[in-house]
Amino acid sequence: MLYQELIQQLYSINLFSGMKLGLNNSLKLQRILNFPDHKFKTIHVAGTNGKGSVTTKIAKGIQSAGYRVGLYTSPHISCFRERISINGEMISEKSIEEILPTIFEVIKNHSISATFFEIATVLALIHFANQKVDFVILETGLGGRFDATNIVNPILSVITSISLDHTEYLGHTIEEIAKEKAGIIKDNIPVVIGPKTPYDIIKIFADDKKSPLFQVAGEYPTFEEENCMIAKTALKHLSVKYKISDQDITNGLKARQPCRFQVLTNPCTIILDVAHNPDGLSHLFQAVQHHFGNRSIRILFGLSKNKDIGECVKIIREFGNEFHLVQANNGRGELVSNLEEKMKQQNVTSDKIFVDECIKSSLDKAIKAAQQHDQILVICGSFFIMSEVRRCLGLLEPRDEFDMNEKIVQATTMKTIN
Repeated sequence: MLYQELIQQLYSINLFSGMKLGLNNSLKLQRILNFPDHKFKTIHVAGTNGKGSVTTKIAKGIQSAGYRVGLYTSPHISCFRERISINGEMISEKSIEEILPTIFEVIKNHSISATFFEIATVLALIHFANQKVDFVILETGLGGRFDATNIVNPILSVITSISLDHTEYLGHTIEEIAKEKAGIIKDNIPVVIGPKTPYDIIKIFADDKKSPLFQVAGEYPTFEEENCMIAKTALKHLSVKYKISDQDITNGLKARQPCRFQVLTNPCTIILDVAHNPDGLSHLFQAVQHHFGNRSIRILFGLSKNKDIGECVKIIREFGNEFHLVQANNGRGELVSNLEEKMKQQNVTSDKIFVDECIKSSLDKAIKAAQQHDQILVICGSFFIMSEVRRCLGLLEPRDEFDMNEKIVQATTMKTIN
């Protein structure tokens, strides 16, 4: 079966089976597939915001030291293969064609109702084992305690930040969410946490596991600076045991993922950022002001349905002057009509709100208006609008033939570990 067919089959799973938080399926797959995660050292990273950036920086720093490093992140922007890479090179279509049919066969033969993310995770682990990597930097998908990645026994755990997001799954308070993230802490394994991670809560779990706990201190004007310090602390800790120099750490901190405060200067100043929750959006616009002063800001944005839409719109309204509303077309995007209603509830007048028939039309008009009024154009919100935005901006990168990001979730089942 070819790559596109296999990935279509993978993405069809969530349409029928829904989403299940638990480790039973992952533990079964791990055992049947001969524990691929035992063949390399793992750094496990969780957090509400910043975990993608921190994993990327840690991976680059270790790679700079001459090691072979696997990186697993999610979601992707334009191509599923972005999620799984080794030393910056995405997994090949051929590797997916070789590995994924075996996983599907195991699932069928053993009647395992595995979800999309569980399958994608074991696919990554098998690929890393096959390619004989030295280290893997593994980003959780959702939460920590019940996340499919939480079957590994890492050499270091990292929790970047805690704020309110995915509350329908993780809890409605910072304390509840912190407990879910703390689920990645393993016995006697050191833990690095960011300055916005509640120390007192995490310390209870770390002490219970007899795990040394290190918190990054200080206030940072931008997420980038905060993420750099978290990654630096993690790499410094690793450098005690592994051959990682100060220059390697410096090299690692330069690494950035696309659409994380990505600044383009043509045809006007454009910032691409996947900030999609209140804390992320607040930090995004604080960074815009930090770097660009009080220039007028025009915003093009779309959000996913499961976010705190009202609070997100409130923050966007605070910093923006004009607003172009768009909707992801994979079933998970909030309706433009609902975004428009929320904007009007924030006393934004109709002449400041722009709605067009598609993302391309919205982007074209936003760019033209930003040029005319000498504005910064900030494009933010859901991961799921960024592929089309980047295509329209002429950014060349591997793309899947059609939208293959996770579809809308139909059900959620909390499971416990047997």
